[in-house]
Amino acid sequence: MIVFKCWRRTLRTLALLEKQFQTARTERLDPMLGWPPRAPHLTPVAQALAAAYHADADRLGEPAYHDRHHVSEAVEAMIILTDAALEASQLSRELANLGILAMLGHDLGHDGSLASPGHLEAIAVSRVTDLAQTLTPVEQDVLRQIILATAPDRVPANLARARTPQATPLDLLAALANEADVLASLLPELGCVLTHLLAEEWQPHDAERAAQTLLFSSRGDFLSIYAEPTLAARSLGLDECIRRQREAITPELDTMPRDRAMARYRARLAGWASG
Repeated sequence: MIVFKCWRRTLRTLALLEKQFQTARTERLDPMLGWPPRAPHLTPVAQALAAAYHADADRLGEPAYHDRHHVSEAVEAMIILTDAALEASQLSRELANLGILAMLGHDLGHDGSLASPGHLEAIAVSRVTDLAQTLTPVEQDVLRQIILATAPDRVPANLARARTPQATPLDLLAALANEADVLASLLPELGCVLTHLLAEEWQPHDAERAAQTLLFSSRGDFLSIYAEPTLAARSLGLDECIRRQREAITPELDTMPRDRAMARYRARLAGWASG
């Protein structure tokens, strides 16, 4: 697991993270769901959540995109983002720890379906709550709010709210959760791989939407949602990473054969983490 002690405005941190995520996937390393919380009383809950994911995978299999690798990546991204927010004195350690735990539980019970907005998140809340009975009602409520905030239809409003002077620490935590949830997908190389996995997951449920998500224009739309990231994400260079990708997406890419378009896109992003 990467632990960044110093925060620099550089893209190399993101490039290193992308490499780590790619290695875990290509070498089929076990996802690191056994996050060791910095608050000991959270450890049994984290272990119970990890065990629930493994049991679900053994019993039901896993969706192509919303698998244990995705959860592991989201957890690690949340650790990095909340550490940056802590250094900027934007969060308390207690709230950061609960945010990380929420990311560990945010997709519990996800079956890969295209359910109505908030439905899958509500399932996760129910299951996480059952496994978090040792926590206080206030702690359980933070988990509930952050998991519900990961519903895709809530992301634009969450990110916008976190940019306002009136934003509370919980508002910021929700925005960080949104960024952590898709940080792997926002990275140039891995993002393309994950887009294909998401299309594969959606194919049995909505073939048209699955095909749509493979368009470069759709990736541009996705990137634009996160184009004004939190201060924590900007400290990693996420805004510049997104800007470079958006500049590399031009209309003619969707008129070309997929392999040629992808080669052109990757050529434009060669060395994206330099400079």
